[in-house]
Amino acid sequence: MGVLINKKRCDNADVCPCITECPTNAFYWNTDENSVAVDNNLCINCRQCVIACEAGAVKVARTDEEYQQIKTEYDEDIMTTEELFQDRYGAAIVDEKYDLDLINLEQLTKDSSKPLLIEFYNIDESRCLINSIPINDIIQAINLPISYRKINVLDIDLLKIYNIDTLPSLLVISNKEIIYKYIGFLDDIEKSKLLDDMRKELKIDE
Repeated sequence: MGVLINKKRCDNADVCPCITECPTNAFYWNTDENSVAVDNNLCINCRQCVIACEAGAVKVARTDEEYQQIKTEYDEDIMTTEELFQDRYGAAIVDEKYDLDLINLEQLTKDSSKPLLIEFYNIDESRCLINSIPINDIIQAINLPISYRKINVLDIDLLKIYNIDTLPSLLVISNKEIIYKYIGFLDDIEKSKLLDDMRKELKIDE
């Protein structure tokens, strides 16, 4: 019996729900390696980790044969960590160069010579990377020379001036005017809904 973690699909964060949901503390944050880890000696095969993992990156093997099957599956997974760890809509920030404080948004709007793609999110409510839409896909769909920024919002009431009451949300701002707004989360499977909506509202030809 053993627990396996597919690190090609796991955000590998200290807020991993597997850590909080494991009744025996078999899952823990390894401070030496800065990674999610598991002590299989503490595992009782309750599979709470499998249920808790939104990324589907955890499996529990009940036999040695099943353990090897899962390990082979993970080893042969074509997903790469480089592909996973990119900024995505509704997920925690990956590249700090995109980070922006809300108080600086107005000034950036005035100074930017390019349209802005602004994402509002809350880090405590962020989704797993694997389930979230890559920002690069959104930028390519907009098909404009655009500048992207990501803002962690601690108080949703501060967004009332933008008529936003749900996180995450997206704005496209051009010439100091909001020309597009999307409110709410869509996972990567639903990506086409968001991209089609943007193209339609922004009148972008594919």
